[in-house]
Amino acid sequence: MPIIEPGRVIEGAGLDAPLRNAGAPTNNVTYLGVAIVGSNLIDTTNGKAYICTATNGTSTVTWTVVGSQT
Repeated sequence: MPIIEPGRVIEGAGLDAPLRNAGAPTNNVTYLGVAIVGSNLIDTTNGKAYICTATNGTSTVTWTVVGSQT
């Protein structure tokens, strides 16, 4: 699991720039082991934004759509 140091952004974890995925992310699959809580992801197919709301870093990652996008 990435370690956040004070004042530093974890590159590639969706905190410095959004992660991208063609289609909706799949919980426990998409960016597993990369995303951390707070990571942002853009669905480049449907134009929706997601945020990682839970992960243990090795076997689970939960993506939640942001707002009331339809």
